[in-house]
Amino acid sequence: MNVDASPTADDVGVHRLTGGSGPLVVAVHGAEGSWREWEPLAAAWPGQHRLIALDLPWRAGNDYGWDRQGTPGQWLRGAVDRLGEPVHAVLGHSLGGNAVLEWLCAPGGHDAAAAVLFAPFYRPVTDVVDAALEREFRAAFRVAVADGIRIALSTRIQQMDEWLFESIVDTALNRVGEHGLGVLFDQFVATGSFDVAAVRVPTRVLVGETDPALITRRGAALAAAMPAADISYRPDYGHCFHISHADRIADELAAFLADATPVPLGAGDQRRTA
Repeated sequence: MNVDASPTADDVGVHRLTGGSGPLVVAVHGAEGSWREWEPLAAAWPGQHRLIALDLPWRAGNDYGWDRQGTPGQWLRGAVDRLGEPVHAVLGHSLGGNAVLEWLCAPGGHDAAAAVLFAPFYRPVTDVVDAALEREFRAAFRVAVADGIRIALSTRIQQMDEWLFESIVDTALNRVGEHGLGVLFDQFVATGSFDVAAVRVPTRVLVGETDPALITRRGAALAAAMPAADISYRPDYGHCFHISHADRIADELAAFLADATPVPLGAGDQRRTA
C-alpha cells in the first residue's frame, strides 16, 4: 500500500502526516470522522516518528456497509499488513480505538511496541445487552458527534443558538441512520468478547472525565481485565480531545512512544492460534 494514497478498491487510504525518519506510528480515526482529524496532533508532534493516518470506510458520510466485509479490527489488520513494514505504535480514536483494541486482542498478528486509545467505547462482559444499553450507547454517541461538530464550528458556535446547534447534531445523526447506529452499537457490544487480558502491548487509554464513551465504571472494568492498559481520565477533555488538546498531548505521547520497545510475538501469550 502506498503512503499518501487515496482510498483504493479496498476502501482504505494512507496519508503521511509527518516527515520524520523514525519508527512508524499509525493513526485510526473514529466513526463519522476523517484521517484529517490527526493533522493537529501531527502539527504539534515533537518526535521523529513517522506518523501516518489511515482513511477507513467508517469515515464521515459512509453507508455502513463495511461491516459486511469485516470488523473494525479486521479492517485495521488488513491495512497494517499492506503497509509492508513494522508498525511501532497505533493510535485510535473512538471506533478507531475499538479497532485498535480488537487488533491488539487478535492472536498472532503484530509486534507493536505501544498503543494509545482515545475515548474508546468499551462494554464490560458483565454489562447486559438489552434495550437500555442501546439507549445509553445512542445517547453517548450523540455526545461524541456533538463534540466533533462543536470543535469543527470553532468560534462560530459562540454566536449560535442552542436549538440550532442541536438541529445540526440531529441532522448528522439522521445521516448515520438507524442502520448505521445499529452497526455501531454492535461494535460496542462486541468489545465485551475481546480477550483484553491477553494483550501484552503497553496501552495508554485517555478519556475525558465527562465523556460517556467510557464512564469510570467501565474504565475500571477495562483496567481490571487488561493489565497492559493504563487508563487516565482528564477533567477538561471532551470526546474529540485529540483535536482540541492536540498540543497538550503531543509531548506526552511522543515520550510514551519513545520509551516503548516492541513486545516479541508470543511473549506471555497463552492464546491458541490454530
